Amino acid sequence: MTAIQTTSQEIPNIAKKRFIGRPGFSEAMKLILDEGAREGAIRVDLAWELFFESKSGFPEGHGARLIPFTGWLWDELGKKAGYLNRNSVKELTLAIPSLGQVALDFLLRILSFWADEVYVKKGGAVSGNLWRKPVVNVFDDKALDGSERSLVRKDDQGYRRFFMPLLGPSRAFFSVELISNGESAARYHSHSEVDEYYLILDGSGTLRYNDKDLEVKRGDLIAKPTGPDATSQLIADHGEPLRILDMEIWHDRPYNSKDLILNPDFNEIIM
Repeated sequence: MTAIQTTSQEIPNIAKKRFIGRPGFSEAMKLILDEGAREGAIRVDLAWELFFESKSGFPEGHGARLIPFTGWLWDELGKKAGYLNRNSVKELTLAIPSLGQVALDFLLRILSFWADEVYVKKGGAVSGNLWRKPVVNVFDDKALDGSERSLVRKDDQGYRRFFMPLLGPSRAFFSVELISNGESAARYHSHSEVDEYYLILDGSGTLRYNDKDLEVKRGDLIAKPTGPDATSQLIADHGEPLRILDMEIWHDRPYNSKDLILNPDFNEIIM
């Protein structure tokens, strides 16, 4: 049998030949956010009021209230959009309420996953392409757009930026935490259904892991997969703040998963 050899350079061309011309392949789909649209549009305006109990308000903080809404919008877009979706259309309109810049920044981020061109239509006038890159910076806490700033929480224990659902309503939940010296990221805890990982971005501190105290430093990646029910806590106790990327991987979308959290120091079990 003669082997068929394909170079890496040929693969993109093969993929193009395979999909271009198919009804579902879209190279330049347009998504339009329209305050005046109704019939035939995805009714973001109605969903906004249903999920947030407000016609135009935007929930700030840890992003928990945004996740169910984003999951709904994601599923609706999946019916008519997507780069390899045979049901994709060339142009899709979403009816929106009159939103402030923070809420608009958020919607533009989510929609930019689905199309290379995203526009806003107000009073008959159409904006330029407002596509947003699917990127956040884990070190820069200052150059944030409105949607990023809305998902920041500060207190005496430190500073935390929530990345979900800005990065999509997936099974992952990421955040960056700056833990003040003498404080901890969370209680000493374990998860039953969540794989959790911590990447030390800056500083050093102590990792309580089961019955051991371990020193951790910049660059260390800490694993706490489900199964063993390991218990952990990160503490900034080396005279400096500790900056970490907290990564949780759920077995299903958040709020669809059932997870038991054990806090041994407080004899608590939380579901």
